[in-house]
Amino acid sequence: MMADLGGAVAGPQAGDRVAHRLQRIVLLHGDQLAARGVGPDEAAEAIAEATRLGYLDDAELAGQLARGMRSRGYGRRRAARTLRQRRLPEALAEAALDDAYGAVDEEALALSTLGARAVDDDASRRRAASFLVRRGFSAGAAWRAIARSRSP
Repeated sequence: MMADLGGAVAGPQAGDRVAHRLQRIVLLHGDQLAARGVGPDEAAEAIAEATRLGYLDDAELAGQLARGMRSRGYGRRRAARTLRQRRLPEALAEAALDDAYGAVDEEALALSTLGARAVDDDASRRRAASFLVRRGFSAGAAWRAIARSRSP
């Protein structure tokens, strides 16, 4: 049984895209089902049904992850890495990142993430910059946020 896996399906090329997407989902989730004793055919059928019902939607997952990373004070770079680690399609990941981070000022988000961290001396400024870079901000945005946090 082949389910509509998002969007209108028309013509052989669209059918190939649906089949490719189902294969990818089966590969990603099939191992988890196999570990629970579910056979490959049953897994494919279960995954197709879950996708049809909207439980497995890559675009929605990418959007949720990107928005969640932004709201928790992570930069775009860290969010992009998280989406890559989840093996989400690059086009969907980029679209989700653009939606979540497109209108966000990276420096302002870095400043917000910095919070009340002390940046009184060189050592604390270096620690703060390292913290922000690990959180996915560019080094330039990190240092500008640190400079802004020091100004009255």
